[in-house]
Amino acid sequence: MKTKERFVRYANEVLAQGMAEHPTRPFQVNGANGPLIILPAGFAEEIRNDPRLSFTGVIEQNFFPHYSGLEIFSPIGPGNDILQEVVRKHLTLSLDTLTPALSDEMAVATAALLTPNAGAEGNNKWQALKFFHVAPELTARVSSRAFLGAPLCRDPTWLSISVKYTIDSFFAVRALRVVPPVLRPIAHRFLPEMRVVRDEVKAAKQVVGAEVELRRTARFEAEMRGEEVKSDDAIAWFDEVAGEREYDIVREQMMLSVAAIHTTSVTLMALLYDLAENPEWIERVREEVVAVLREDGGWRKNTLYKMKLLDSCMKESQRLHTVGALAMNRRVEQAMTLSDGTYLPKGALLGIPTSTMRTPGGRWGGDAARFVGDRFLKLREESGGSGNRFQFVSTSADHMGFGYGRQACPGRFFAATQIKVTIIHLLLHFDWRWEEGKGQPQSVIQSEHIPDPEAEILFRRRTPEVEL
Repeated sequence: MKTKERFVRYANEVLAQGMAEHPTRPFQVNGANGPLIILPAGFAEEIRNDPRLSFTGVIEQNFFPHYSGLEIFSPIGPGNDILQEVVRKHLTLSLDTLTPALSDEMAVATAALLTPNAGAEGNNKWQALKFFHVAPELTARVSSRAFLGAPLCRDPTWLSISVKYTIDSFFAVRALRVVPPVLRPIAHRFLPEMRVVRDEVKAAKQVVGAEVELRRTARFEAEMRGEEVKSDDAIAWFDEVAGEREYDIVREQMMLSVAAIHTTSVTLMALLYDLAENPEWIERVREEVVAVLREDGGWRKNTLYKMKLLDSCMKESQRLHTVGALAMNRRVEQAMTLSDGTYLPKGALLGIPTSTMRTPGGRWGGDAARFVGDRFLKLREESGGSGNRFQFVSTSADHMGFGYGRQACPGRFFAATQIKVTIIHLLLHFDWRWEEGKGQPQSVIQSEHIPDPEAEILFRRRTPEVEL
């Protein structure tokens, strides 16, 4: 097996061997796209805010955004600062008002994707479901409600493109990686995987572009009549933030979609699988959710914040099943020397293994390899005023599920809200369990957390205690 392919499939073993041989010093492995410098977790504080290290540089080097069809991944361009501002100033600050809309969309998504497979109403039989294939569709539908608004968020063409492009773009990147660099400028035109993503980007421009023009026209006409215009989705937010600056609205929407669908669906899947494997936590989470919703009479500003056990279960699941084998992925933009004397040349790629987050005997104790749903709830309660650092969205050198430092994931606040709303619907409307003698599947690709797509989880309808 080629060394690059070995890292993709067996990253945990490759990294474990390196850490055993070099427990306190950096070492190098052959990653999926060339050499990777692996730093021990102790370097997290040192590198977290270093301006000489770039996450966007990793995206630029690993995802070939200079080729047509993959331009969605370009970290440079007139729209990138606009995208960051939209996420930070509008998406994150609108979560309280977005929550009811996300819940409404999840109800529609559940009716379309899960209810028909659960058997007739009143049927108490367990049904098998390949949730791997459902999670991205649920995520696409719910996130599109915030990004595009109704009715486009339910457009079957857009939903198909957003889910397929998220998957197909990774196949295209993988196909390019095996082509010698000198041949890529020619080969990318003929690779079947690249033709697929080019067609998907073209189709997205037709669907989204037409809707954007309709909305811009309607907004302009309303403003001319002196009417107040609400900005309640990302299409309006982008225009508001951009002002006179040029940007590609379709590219920005697809970038939002890819980021949301991939990481959120994987995190959601891991959470549901963990809860099904540890069913005692399902009932406790349900009790908390029902109590809070009854107390608040529905979705209020602090409703999700009050669900602290749910938040704890999410953080615990993410600790055990990070999206990637490495966190704090960076490219060295200016040659530098670390505090231990390690020299990092310009252009080098580096990362910190996430396996330390689940290694017994470390920060999380002797049971670090086990799912303990209230682990972070107890830490919040014991820490008093500083307990919020154990929330799902908080980052630290001990828990790098969303990265750490100034380049941590800016969309984590929206992701947290979306996952909470989604799992609440899943737990209140359905029972979940694994077939007798089976548990959640192992990741088939260890460089990322990708559970076996063909694994089946059992589910059945139940009557929710409260209406959502």
